[in-house]
Amino acid sequence: MGGINLKNNKNFNEGMRLFEDERKIDPEFVIETLKEAVVKTYQKHIDAPAAKVRVDFDGKEMHVYHELEVVDDDSDTFDETLDILYSEAVKINPDIKVGDTIENEFDFAEIGRTSINVAKQMLKQRIKEYEKQRVYDEYKDKEYDLISGIIKTVEEKFVLVDIKNTIGILLKSEQIPGEVYREGNSIKTIIKEVSKNSKGSQVVLSRADAMFVKRLFEKEVPEIQQGIVEIKAIAREAGERTKMAVYSRNDDVDPIGACIGPRGSRVQAVIGEVKGEKIDVFEWNDDIGELVKNALAPAEVKACFYSNELIDPELTPEKLEKDEKRNQRPLVVVVDDDKLSIAIGKKGKNAKLAVKLTNRKIDIKTESEIRELGIDVEQEVQFFKEDQIRIQKEKETREFLALQEQAAKRKAEFDEAMAAADTGMIEEVFEEMEEKQEEVTVIEQAPKDSIEEKPEEKAEEPEAIDKKEEVREEPVRPEPNREIEEIKVEKKPLTPRTDYVSKFEEIAGGSKKEDEKAPVKRRKKKDDEDRRVRAENLEKKEYNEDVKPFYSEEELEEIRLQEEELEEGSWINDDDIDFDEYDEYYDEEN
Repeated sequence: MGGINLKNNKNFNEGMRLFEDERKIDPEFVIETLKEAVVKTYQKHIDAPAAKVRVDFDGKEMHVYHELEVVDDDSDTFDETLDILYSEAVKINPDIKVGDTIENEFDFAEIGRTSINVAKQMLKQRIKEYEKQRVYDEYKDKEYDLISGIIKTVEEKFVLVDIKNTIGILLKSEQIPGEVYREGNSIKTIIKEVSKNSKGSQVVLSRADAMFVKRLFEKEVPEIQQGIVEIKAIAREAGERTKMAVYSRNDDVDPIGACIGPRGSRVQAVIGEVKGEKIDVFEWNDDIGELVKNALAPAEVKACFYSNELIDPELTPEKLEKDEKRNQRPLVVVVDDDKLSIAIGKKGKNAKLAVKLTNRKIDIKTESEIRELGIDVEQEVQFFKEDQIRIQKEKETREFLALQEQAAKRKAEFDEAMAAADTGMIEEVFEEMEEKQEEVTVIEQAPKDSIEEKPEEKAEEPEAIDKKEEVREEPVRPEPNREIEEIKVEKKPLTPRTDYVSKFEEIAGGSKKEDEKAPVKRRKKKDDEDRRVRAENLEKKEYNEDVKPFYSEEELEEIRLQEEELEEGSWINDDDIDFDEYDEYYDEEN
């Protein structure tokens, strides 16, 4: 019985292409879902939900098999949807046995249109669930990420944006007030929320959230991307103003200047994206009083301290204690009488942004109001500063203890790993190192053995060279215990010549030797004399090809040091003697 031919089925092939290319659905998932739908459809067709059905798809055709178990003819539990009698089974397969399974192929063309529609609806439902889960898995970890998309639909209460693999929704509340959107335009947003419900997964976008401005700055400012500058806090009223506190981990980098950029290029790029919204950038301060003063700019703050019962009658001792534990005690800010409107801002925007940024309740009072309440401002400010110092010390202590705890935890993990390590492996490493050391020792001793095989000979002393040669015995080494005779040449120390009398000696009463009457020649420089002597010695020296002296590197170094000492001690290197000074003296002698 033939199966369902899918290879040349135009509708099937076109559907698979749409699933894969446009809806980004894995073809394997579609095939498995189709098999499941066929099984459910066949079970519904024969009214047997427990029937065993196997679907075979080889890429060309789909075959449906009904699996039946062979039972005895007199079985009391016989079920025609699950079993087949032995007498009937042997007609199909003479070698069949009771307990075996036999498959009957079913012609899917016999299924009615009603059952086909059931399979179709099931396939749609499973694919819809797959897409919903895929979108949720893709975007659930991307909340508050900056993303670009194309505007697909513009409605009064929302805008649909085509982002990667799905459609995001930009609600009216998440739009910048007064901004106009047109279909087909590119738009930048952040992913504010990803949810999943019975209708599918929904990706909510936003351009009004403060994180949108923060992500724009992170994109425009390289110092933020590198982690040198950090945006510590940000508050925003979309379309009106944004306040942002920044901090630099490098003392040489100005965080405010980095965010503004050369000639304001960076901050202007962000302002252009948010349609001219004002942006205030100021430096972060751990002192909440200084931070509040910066957040209320352009208003000038005279004093900042904790609120009390005189200022806010609703502050009970219980509420104050609760706020103090959370480090969120309400604050009072004092400004000049004529600066109150600037501190509050248009429609209270400035004060509201300061509250959002500092996460504190702020009560703005004028100097005259504080005097009427009889509050000692200096005393309150002093208490506030002392408390801030205490809070800072407690914070530093907590951070230090946390670092200690982390270091102790890492040390414990390291000790545990070392204790659990296999000591046998360490012993094997040491054994391998010892074997390599022995191999190196043998290689180093090989040239010494070859030297011992040669007969001991003494080098003949060349007559032209006034040097002595003697046989030197090498010190005994710990291993191998051998003695090697080596030839070492020792040079006679050079002695300064005194066969002439200088002009100074003549004045001092010195006399020449009577037996020396040979004319005195002017001496040449040291380098020329040494080269001449070495050249003459090389010409006169005759070497015995059979006997070659052997020197260790230590002996060669010792000979070199001796020669240098002799040359340095020679009178020829005396800087106090100037041979050119006595040209007239040598000319007279000649």
